[in-house]
Amino acid sequence: MSTSAADRFTRAIGAAIGLGLVAALIVAARPAGGHGGVLPAELRFTAALDGAVMVEPAAPRPLLESGPMRPGSHAGGALTVTNQTGEALAVRLRAKPSSTALDGTAQVRLVSGGRTLADGTLQALRQGTAEAIRLQPGGTARVRVIASIPAEVETGYEGRRVTVALEPVEESLP
Repeated sequence: MSTSAADRFTRAIGAAIGLGLVAALIVAARPAGGHGGVLPAELRFTAALDGAVMVEPAAPRPLLESGPMRPGSHAGGALTVTNQTGEALAVRLRAKPSSTALDGTAQVRLVSGGRTLADGTLQALRQGTAEAIRLQPGGTARVRVIASIPAEVETGYEGRRVTVALEPVEESLP
């Protein structure tokens, strides 16, 4: 091989390596895929302690940790509610979020004994569940919590992290 042919070959190899490195850099620098590469939301639910009603798991242990959530994502968890009094109680659960950031975006559904206690936005759950759990003295009920970000949501969830305390609110039954 002549010197000029060797130089051309070396330059061609150098150019190919350079282009490969540039392509690798572009791929590595690309933002995370899905929904424009924005940061996902995260939800964490805990259950607040109450004197009349025992909840498990009790705060600070979470009953639901969503992990990364984007539109179309959902996460589930559960808690157990026990009447510690000597009288029958109607117990509703009310959300106390750490922030309003996901109030209108996050959907929350609470189900117990085949009945839907609440099914709506996190903001609506601030008012408490529409249905109450009826517990006799010493009675226990399991509540399933499903949180989601609907697939049609386009914005408003990005990078939001919200911790929600579910607080039992009880009233005596006649």
